[in-house]
Amino acid sequence: MRFKNCITDKNIDEAVKIANSILNAGSSLINDLSNKDDFQYNSGHGTQVALNLILVREPVNVYSYKSINPFTKAIGYFDGEAIWINLRKLPLLTKEDVIGLLLHEYAHYCGYKHGNNFKSEHKCKHSVPYYLSENVKRWI
Repeated sequence: MRFKNCITDKNIDEAVKIANSILNAGSSLINDLSNKDDFQYNSGHGTQVALNLILVREPVNVYSYKSINPFTKAIGYFDGEAIWINLRKLPLLTKEDVIGLLLHEYAHYCGYKHGNNFKSEHKCKHSVPYYLSENVKRWI
């Protein structure tokens, strides 16, 4: 188990279960990562990334928050200890969006970075957090 759901929301619970299932050895996500050798941003080869993501560690708690700014673009974040999902954005998110958010923030939990917060096509292909969030439909 990689995620511990601390939110009483059926959709989040289902997304957490799916995210937990695809972060296991032999899953299509882990196999895909193992074959990828062009990660940048100090990520290493895909085999190292895949191994780091499936290593047993304490599960990360998933909480919700309501942003002060109703116009923020942030759908969630990792604060160094837990993953937080913005309740203002939750009604707009699909199950795949939530799974992608969990995987993206879990990558941060595992120590992977993507430089600044400006998403680009290059980062979606070559940084672990964005790669996980942008390709989730391939693995579920």
